[in-house]
Amino acid sequence: MSSTDYEKASNGLDSPQVVEDPIDPTIEPKSETTGQKGVDVAYAAFQESQNIDITEEQFYRVRRKIDLHLMPLLMITGFLQYFDKQAITYAVNYNLRADLHLVGKQYSWANSIFYFGYLVWQFPSLLLMQRFPVGAYFSSQVFLWGVFSFGVAGTTNFAGLATLRFLIGAAESVQLATFALITGMYYKRDEQPFRLLGWYSMNGVAIIAGGLFSYGVGHFGGSVALWKYPFLISGALSVTWAVVLWFTLPSNPATAWFLSPEERVIAVARVQQNQTGVESKVFKSEQAIEALLDPKVWLTALSTGSGNILGGVAAFAAIIIRGFGFTPLQTTLIQCPSGLIDLISLVIFTTLATYIPNSRFAFATVATIIATAGAVILYVVEPTNRWLGITGFWLATGFIPTGFILGLGAISANIGGHTKKITAQALYFICYSVGNIVGPQLYTTAPYRQGLRANIVALSLVVVLGLLQIFYLSWENKKRRAYLEAHRHELNEVDFQFRDLTDKQNPFCFNAM
Repeated sequence: MSSTDYEKASNGLDSPQVVEDPIDPTIEPKSETTGQKGVDVAYAAFQESQNIDITEEQFYRVRRKIDLHLMPLLMITGFLQYFDKQAITYAVNYNLRADLHLVGKQYSWANSIFYFGYLVWQFPSLLLMQRFPVGAYFSSQVFLWGVFSFGVAGTTNFAGLATLRFLIGAAESVQLATFALITGMYYKRDEQPFRLLGWYSMNGVAIIAGGLFSYGVGHFGGSVALWKYPFLISGALSVTWAVVLWFTLPSNPATAWFLSPEERVIAVARVQQNQTGVESKVFKSEQAIEALLDPKVWLTALSTGSGNILGGVAAFAAIIIRGFGFTPLQTTLIQCPSGLIDLISLVIFTTLATYIPNSRFAFATVATIIATAGAVILYVVEPTNRWLGITGFWLATGFIPTGFILGLGAISANIGGHTKKITAQALYFICYSVGNIVGPQLYTTAPYRQGLRANIVALSLVVVLGLLQIFYLSWENKKRRAYLEAHRHELNEVDFQFRDLTDKQNPFCFNAM
């Protein structure tokens, strides 16, 4: 259709907040490989896929190959990142505060300052990742966080600890956003919850393994202070693994080393129905502005920020548990069930979200309600009723990650346009950082009633925001259907695919709920 016809079609939309500023599909996009401003890096592969017949068996074979090569890389990295981040919680059980002469709120700030690094470097890091190959840039960040973590073992005071924790947070800031982007590059929407489960469940595995590791550290002998071992071991493992990632983590399916040229075309064709593209190396300011003005971006980001105030419980887990009268060695083991509940919750809810259409936000809300119940139990019980209190701790810390990961997956599933997507990711993790900065500051004086009370308020707000997201996304989808029905003879879905369009510019991009 002509450009004039296209403009008439777009002007007929009832609500410009749903679809706006669509491009003229009659204009042939330019190639990014020539350095001109163009479209998705996978556009050439997409065009090639339109000229070949691809069977379901070929789709399945390529997906299996992606699973076997990509998922282990993400899962091992996810495990190491969480183990590295939580090393301080294992160390505090073995005289970290005494040896580094931490007083007052300094331990709280040592936890919070990690997220200041996260906050400061999140968006610049995502912009650099858009500029450089994803695999190479991300590997460099893994290497850096390993080096910084290893260095913590050599600190002797709060200043050294705070500086390195800030740098660790900065290096790790890109991990979750990168994994969400990669998942969206390689997998269809209905496949994404299981893959999100695959790599995010490593947090639960790391909690279990970390608790057992910390228990084992308590039996170490020698002249090295016990609190140093978590940093030495996590740092060494991350540095070694970064070298492996440098050579094995591909940047996108159109260039994946483990796929043949034909399989790369099939990999791109597999995800065309997502309507959100793969990747673009061109920063588009209009997409960044659109992300800043999109209500669904803010609803998801604010929900994440509120939910991660609960991070104060994780940061002070050992101290809270010991407040119920447990020994240091018992405390390390009692933290393990949180990881197991985390795993079970993720498996159940992501499985349900996979097989029940448009249910991810509903199940995220259910998981948050369970976590809220746990937070209430932890707040109201007396220290003498320690096992009921520990049950509340397990529920609160075990279920909240489910809501977080389903919300994170919604960005990769519902946001189109690469610049808009990384801007939305940045907002998401800015709020994530703020929540994690605030959380530990609420735990300053035992028995930490202020922090435990704040958890209930924050999680209740997450439930409200989750319900608002369901209503808003449903409204958007309804308006899109009405628009497409009114212009069904004027729009061709293929014209909008792999053009690096935002979800508002692409009327065929419906929200996964």
